[in-house]
Amino acid sequence: MTSGNFLPARPALILLSGYPGTGKTTFARRLAERLDFEHVESDAIRRSLARRPAYTSDESARVFRIAENRAGRALASRRNALLDATSLTSDDRRPFVRLAGEHDAVLVIVRLTVPPEEARRRLAAPRTGHSQADVGVFELMQGRAGHIPQSHLVVDTRFPLEPAIALVLRLVQK
Repeated sequence: MTSGNFLPARPALILLSGYPGTGKTTFARRLAERLDFEHVESDAIRRSLARRPAYTSDESARVFRIAENRAGRALASRRNALLDATSLTSDDRRPFVRLAGEHDAVLVIVRLTVPPEEARRRLAAPRTGHSQADVGVFELMQGRAGHIPQSHLVVDTRFPLEPAIALVLRLVQK
């Protein structure tokens, strides 16, 4: 575990992946209770660019350029970074995998999942935070999740998060 005063010899890039409603931001917040990192949240970036996001490819490209820049600055300063974004395809993840390599960072990929009916239930309920993704956005993204060729964790967020958080902490500290 690191504190705000301790810079790791080798920072970590924790890359979260999952459909809307799978608990990425909840997982990030729980992990932040135990590990210091730069939380790079795509939904927060998107909201800073547009009050009513359109989720267009141009808008997404801007969001991810900013996210890559923020994560890169954190890693360059030997600080851990966490990307909180859908990151469903290899193309989505590629710049961040490259970034981890460029900064000799430990790369920890976590795919968060729940059954589709649970994601829909979560997205239909009142929500807090920056995400404006709803059931319609979830439906548009269905089928986009591609194979992750790198070693990664798969976490079903219907169950307690602590075992997965403990494992991420061990991987970061290796």
